[in-house]
This record gives sequence, structure tokens and C-alpha cells, in this order.
Amino acid sequence: MKRSIRIGIIGAGSIGSLFGGNIAAIQSDSYELEVFFFCDKDHAEAINATGLKISKNEDIRTVSTIKAYENEKIIEEKSSSDSTFRFDYMFLTTKAYDIETAVVQYQKIIDVSGKLVILQNGIGNEDLVGNHIPKAKIIRAVTTNGALLQEPGWVIHTGDGIVKIGIPFQEEFVNNNEESEKARSDLNLLRELIRLAGFEVIIVEDIIKEGWEKVFVNIGINAFGALTGLRNGQLLESEGLKQMMAEAVTEAIKVAKAKKIELSEEDFVALTYDVAEKTAENKNSMLQDILNGQPTEIDFINGRVLKYAKDLNVKAPINELLTHLIKGLEDSIA
Repeated sequence: MKRSIRIGIIGAGSIGSLFGGNIAAIQSDSYELEVFFFCDKDHAEAINATGLKISKNEDIRTVSTIKAYENEKIIEEKSSSDSTFRFDYMFLTTKAYDIETAVVQYQKIIDVSGKLVILQNGIGNEDLVGNHIPKAKIIRAVTTNGALLQEPGWVIHTGDGIVKIGIPFQEEFVNNNEESEKARSDLNLLRELIRLAGFEVIIVEDIIKEGWEKVFVNIGINAFGALTGLRNGQLLESEGLKQMMAEAVTEAIKVAKAKKIELSEEDFVALTYDVAEKTAENKNSMLQDILNGQPTEIDFINGRVLKYAKDLNVKAPINELLTHLIKGLEDSIA
């Protein structure tokens, strides 16, 4: 008999739709998947009417099994009246600045769910979520896969990458072997589902470190692109900008080390330049937010580095400047 698994995606925009859609499309002799999207009205209506279209290169497929809602109300009522209705995994894929609003809004559903999987940009996200729900429920995921919501009901997989998943609050299980084994089992099942959905995925022991190492590249690229309007590759054409990109990343590394984050031996400045070169034609997500008149995730990227720097009495002048300039730019387009 197939095992039934219910998945929810809170804030199913580009990355949430990519992962949720591919999970919903799983064909397996072992699992039967039921996937729910919580997203904006236009996206929900398009999915419910004609399915979710997922395109990658020249390949396009439509997933017609997703149930989409514009808010939590109907499902909250269902879970209240039916004690057996619960989600095995609830993904949080909103923009980072909407973390607490989303967790509070969906609190009742999250409370009766198994694990909450945070799949977002930024650092420190799990700490904010942990203020509202038991830390033992939280799984953190980071990915280098790229996605673009082309229009309601249509997501484009713009670039392959890797998914790393882990338990951010391992101390919650130190004195409870039974709970520790259950958490590991839940993590292994999540890895299996993500693998079946077509993504390269690994379990890591220190997911906090992985989050920092991923954000270094965002720290060195995003704000610079947003402020100048330049594509990633164009940033490298200016020696002055390249130097400031390096300084922003170096400051962030110092802050991470001050927080006792055990980083790998990677040259993160060189990595930042390499990513900018490989994505030369990209307008990064922060630049896209500015162009679309939307808030950015600066508070969870350079701004989070600034916050930690102040807490630790570490100087981070470039990240401070970038944070305040982006906030001023947001105010100018609000």
C-alpha cells in the first residue's frame, strides 16, 4: 500500500511553485502525494483552472493535481473539524521579510502539521520562526536552483542547482533519542521526496553554516546590482565595484567567524565573482524587486550581517552603507 503524504506550500511564488509542482508530479509505487498551494489569488485561480505549467529549457509539462488557495481559511476550518487532517510537511517559501506575518497567519495549520521546512533566501530566518513554533518542528533548506514565475499558473526552472537540508536546532534533541530518531527519519523522507521530484539533494549536519555560505554570494552581488541597475556580469566590468563587492563579502565572513560559524576553506570572494560571471545576463532578485516596485530582502542579507555585526561589536561599514542605501531606494519607489 502506498504511503499518503500531504504537503503544503505557504507563499507559493517562483521557488515554492517549482518545488511544490515537481513534488506534486511525483510518480511513485511507494508514495501518494497530495499538494496544497497557498498563494496569491491570480496564481491560485490559474492553477485550479488549468493546472501548474512548469517549463525547463524546451520541456513544458502541466501538473493538474495541485489544490490552490489564496489564504488559510478553508483549510484551517477543515483541520479544525477533522482531527485526522494534517500536513506531513509545510514549506515556508514566502519572501524572507514576510516570515513572521506568514507564520502567524498559518499558525493553526502549522501547529497540527509535522515539520515546517523553511526554503528561503537569507540568514537568521529559523530564529524568527522559532519565536512562534517549537524549534523541533523546523527543517531548514537552501538551494541554488533558479526559478521565475512567468505569469499566474506558469513557473520556469531557470537554472539547476543543489538542495541542502538539515536540522537547525539540533540541541532540541540532545537528551531525547526517540525524538532525535524521529527527526532524522522525517529528514530522510524529505530528502527522498525532493530526490523523486528531480532535484539533487543532500542532508548536511550544519545547515546554518550552509546558509551563511550561500548568502555570501548574495551579499556580494544583490545590493550592488539593485543600486546600479547592472546585470551580474556588468558588475565585474568596474574595478571599483569589484573591490567593494569583495569588501562586503569579507566583512560578512568576519561577522560569521565572530558568531563562531565554522566555515569551509572556500574562497568566497572568488566564488562571488564566479557566480556573477556564470550568471552574467541575470538581473538579480533584488534588482528585480526594485524594478517591480517591491520590497527587497535586504534585512535578511546585508542587513542581517549589519545586525549581527552591531551585536558583536564588529565593524561592517560597506554592509551598513548598502543596507541604508537599499532602504532609501525602497522608500523612493514605495
